[in-house]
Amino acid sequence: MTTATVVASAPAASAAQEDCPRGYVCVWNNDVAWGQPTWKSTGNLYDLHSGQGMTIVNNGVPWPGADHIWIDVTAPGGNVRECLHYPGDLNATNFVGSVTLHSAVWGGEC
Repeated sequence: MTTATVVASAPAASAAQEDCPRGYVCVWNNDVAWGQPTWKSTGNLYDLHSGQGMTIVNNGVPWPGADHIWIDVTAPGGNVRECLHYPGDLNATNFVGSVTLHSAVWGGEC
């Protein structure tokens, strides 16, 4: 497995969080969190694909042991594993190009 360095930045957090209900992980089928999330869940997400990029937002609530989102993504340049905090800290990331989200799993501290 190759670990890639992918530049990820938070989308306009307020706009993304307005469209992502509190307590959810939300995923957009684009790299700017435009419009309503394509996928959203209070549980885990698996095997999602986008040819237009992807934005992932953890809009969860503090819950010790289960309030961070651990993601496993294949994007141009390789595989990326990272953790997203809940709001108040870095809680969003985005990728450009063809992207596969293998998993977004709720878990403990990053």
